Amino acid sequence: MYSDKLALFPKTILTQRLQLRPITRADENDIFEYASNPEVARYMSWSAHRTLADTEEFLKYIDQVESEKLQIDRGIVWRENNKMVGTIAFVSIDLALRVVELGYCLSNQYWGRGIIVEAANAMIDAAVRTLDIHRIEAECEIDNFKSERVMQKLGMEQEGVMRKRLPVHGVYCDAKLYAKVVG
Repeated sequence: MYSDKLALFPKTILTQRLQLRPITRADENDIFEYASNPEVARYMSWSAHRTLADTEEFLKYIDQVESEKLQIDRGIVWRENNKMVGTIAFVSIDLALRVVELGYCLSNQYWGRGIIVEAANAMIDAAVRTLDIHRIEAECEIDNFKSERVMQKLGMEQEGVMRKRLPVHGVYCDAKLYAKVVG
């Protein structure tokens, strides 16, 4: 039943500037290009990719969680040049409670263009329409002000601070929890 409902979520979503689509092995070089940048990995649970083998492990992980219906992951493709510039996902899904948690990563070469807000709004709209989602949550490391600003632009409100919540490079950090009721 769970997987039947998740199958309703669109494989590809088009926005004015973006294509959100499943991540494939062919995206390996684009992902490595931004995931190898320490600035991009600064607030992530993972360290900057040092080799393509690190990116291959990430792709294996995506394959696993997608096949087990634990997440919905999409690559963010900049339509102007057909380049994958980031990823966006529902990193946790609870259809019984009608809640998803949003996560995202973007190449620093594309920061400041509203790309994550555009991609997240499209993902949220699709989740409300196809999965009957009631609530969207997201969290960020307490000093990740750029990610916090994205959540605010999405109309999310801060609901609190969770102590030692997020593993960032092997250390558990405090996290700000943001959420938005959508239905």
